[in-house]
Formats: sequence, C-alpha cells, structure tokens
Amino acid sequence: MEVKENIIQGASELFMRYGIKSISMDDIARHLSISKKTIYQHFEDKDELVYSVVEMEIKNDVKRLTIITEQSTDILDELMKTAMYMKEHVSNMNPSLLYDLKKYHPKGHAKFREFSKGFLVQKITQSIHRGIKEGIFRENINVEMMAIYRMESCEMCFNPEAFPSDKFNFEELQRNIFMHFILGLATEKGYKLLQNFKIKSNEN
Repeated sequence: MEVKENIIQGASELFMRYGIKSISMDDIARHLSISKKTIYQHFEDKDELVYSVVEMEIKNDVKRLTIITEQSTDILDELMKTAMYMKEHVSNMNPSLLYDLKKYHPKGHAKFREFSKGFLVQKITQSIHRGIKEGIFRENINVEMMAIYRMESCEMCFNPEAFPSDKFNFEELQRNIFMHFILGLATEKGYKLLQNFKIKSNEN
C-alpha cells in the first residue's frame, strides 16, 4: 500500500507542476526512481492513476478546509486562513490542470465536479451564513446562488481561453476574484474590515 500511495503522491506533484497531459507514466517512474512496470502493478493505466490523484487531493482539501472552519474565531479569521491556504495551494499549480482533467480524463473530472458541487458549495454556503450572522455580509443575499457562483468563478480561472497563462498570473487571478467576491457580499461594516483584510492578505 505504501508503494501505491507514493506513486499517487509523486504523480500529484508532477501534475500540479506541469499539468496532466504533458506528464507520461515514464516521467512519473523517473521522478520516483522506480520502473514503469511497478506503476502498472498498481494502476491499469494513466486514467486510473489520475482518478486516484483526484481522490487524494479531495481528501486533503476536505481535511484542511474543515480544520480551518473549526479553528477560526470568526468569519474574518476564516477568510484569512482560507486565503492563505488558497495561496499555498495554487502557488505551484499549473493553470492547465483542470482543463487537462476535463478534456482527457472525464472520470476524474466528474469526481472533481461532484466534490465542487457538493462539499465545496456547502462549505461556501456555511461561510456566507456565518458572515451574515456576524454582520460582515449583507442579509439580502441569495446564498445558494452566490455559493455556486463562487465555485464556478474559481474553475473559470483554469480556462486557458479566458485567462491565458502567458498573460495572467494564476495566483494573482485567484486572489483578485476571491476579493471581488467577498467585497461584493459585504455590509458597510464588513467592507471596512475587509479592506484591512485585503491589505494584510497582499502582505502575506
């Protein structure tokens, strides 16, 4: 089991850095200093390996985001920790990752969409309700609509036709869209506090 987990982790590192399409099973074998035969002892093909990587990344995201929510003192603290996690997560992520997943590995992409439309939308919904309760976000918000919009806007950043990587910095793109989203929900009180949050976020 340890060998299989190491293969999944090694493949994830390469996919995150270079995208999925450009990485072959030979590349993964070289990266891990093992034979390609060893990989095929655990995975039927690249598609199965990609699916396992998606499962692992989803498991890690659920764990980290749940901890952030549980350990945050208020919505501002939660937003700051979420922003830092996003920065850490996307800083070494290839913008073509989701595009490759959707185009070449539909099973893995379907698993990711299930996670996005399920756990992530629910998580965003809870955060918006928390912000409303604490007076940071406006009460007259269609929470479900905004949660779905937030999730879809995140995925839009991976579209190379809309945001080509030679023109837009992926990390900056995600950060700006995140700030646009939360400022659009803010009350007057929330807007002032979130402006300060924006400064701190840019400093980190």
